[in-house]
Amino acid sequence: MRYFFSIFCFCLLSQVLSCQEQPTQQNPEDGLLWKAPISSQLTEGEFPKFLYNNAIIAHATRRGDNVLVALNKNSGKELWTWSDKLDGHGIRTKEVHQYNNILVWRYAGRIYGINLNNGQTLWKERVIPQRGAWFGSDWVSGLGEAIMFNTGDKEYFSGYTSKGNFHQYPTFPVRAREETYASTTLLLNAPPYRIDTVALNDTLALLPFATFKEIGFVLFNFTRNKEIYTTTIPGDTSGIFSMPPILHQDKIFFAAGTLIHAYDFKTGKLLWKERFPSFMSGSGIIYHDGMIIGNCEDTFMYALDAKTGKQLWATKTSGTSSRLFEMNGVIYFTGGGDGLLHAVDAKTGKHIWKKESPDLQRNSGASFFDSVTGADGKIYVSSYLSLFCYKAAR
Repeated sequence: MRYFFSIFCFCLLSQVLSCQEQPTQQNPEDGLLWKAPISSQLTEGEFPKFLYNNAIIAHATRRGDNVLVALNKNSGKELWTWSDKLDGHGIRTKEVHQYNNILVWRYAGRIYGINLNNGQTLWKERVIPQRGAWFGSDWVSGLGEAIMFNTGDKEYFSGYTSKGNFHQYPTFPVRAREETYASTTLLLNAPPYRIDTVALNDTLALLPFATFKEIGFVLFNFTRNKEIYTTTIPGDTSGIFSMPPILHQDKIFFAAGTLIHAYDFKTGKLLWKERFPSFMSGSGIIYHDGMIIGNCEDTFMYALDAKTGKQLWATKTSGTSSRLFEMNGVIYFTGGGDGLLHAVDAKTGKHIWKKESPDLQRNSGASFFDSVTGADGKIYVSSYLSLFCYKAAR
C-alpha cells in the first residue's frame, strides 16, 4: 500500500512540475503576449538571444544544468533543448555567429557548432592557446563560413562554421605592445569602394586593441593575411573595446571606455571623437537614421550626429544596460540600474514606456536582464526565471 501511495505522489508531483514548465498566454491589454519558464533558480547565464525561423533561442536551466532552448516565438512552447557541453561550465557568451542553420558560440577554450533545426551538436572543440594565454571575453566573430576569435592576448584562431577545425592564425598583425586587450573582432566583406590591397571578394577583419599608452584598431585582409593599416590615438587610454564596432557606408564607429570615435574606413583617419562623463562601452552603440546612440553609465542615453559627433539629444535612463536593440524607430534595452524593460523613441529620446518584470512578484531578484530582440511587432526579453514576449511599442 505504501508503495502505491509513493507512486501516486510521484505521479502527482510530476504533473505539477510539468504544468509549471508550460508557457502561459497572457492578457494582451498590458502588452504581454506570453510567458515561458526558463529556470527554476536564479542564474547568471548570459546569452544574446536571437530569432531563427519560428523560434527564439535563449539561455535556460534544466534540473540545475545550463542549457540552450528553442521556444516557439508565437506561443513560447519548447521545441528543443541543448546541453551537450564539453564539461559542466555555464553558458556565458556575448557574441555568437549564425550562418544558415548553424549556431557557433564559445566559452573560454570551448567552442560549439549546433544545428538550429533540431538542437543537435554538429561539432565541438577545445581550443588551447600555445602560450597559455587568457581567453578573454567569450566572443566569436563570423562571416558566412569564416570564424575568428582571440584569446584576450595576441593569439587569434580561425575556423569554419560547418566543421570547426580551428587553428591558430599564423600572424598577429598588431605589433608587440606592453599590454594588449584585443577583444571584439569584426569580419566583413570588402566594401564596394576601392581600398588599396583589397580585392572585391576579400574578407576583412577589424581588430581593436587598447594598451596603457594608446587605443586603436587594425584593418586586416583576412583572405590575404596582410595588414592594410593601423590607426592609433597615442596618449588616449580611456578603456577597452567591449562591444563590436559599427560599419556604416564608409565610416567606422567605436565605443571605448568613455569615448565614441568615428573613422574613415578607407584610410583609418579619425573623423571625430566625443568624451562622456562615464563609460559608454558597456551597452554598445547603434546606428539609426544618421545618429549614433549609446547608453552611458552616468544614467543618460545620448544621440550624436554620425557625421559630426554633435549631441542631438540626451535622456535619463538607467546607467548600465543590456545591448541596445532598435526596431521600427524604437530602442529597447533592459536597465542594469533599475531592472526595467525600456522603450525609447530613437528620433526624440523620449520614453514610450517602461515595464517591470512580472516575476518580481515571485522573487525580488527576478528583474529583467540580458539582451532584447524582436521581429514582426513582438519583443522578447527575459528575467532570471522566465522569457517574455511583449507587443512592440510600434
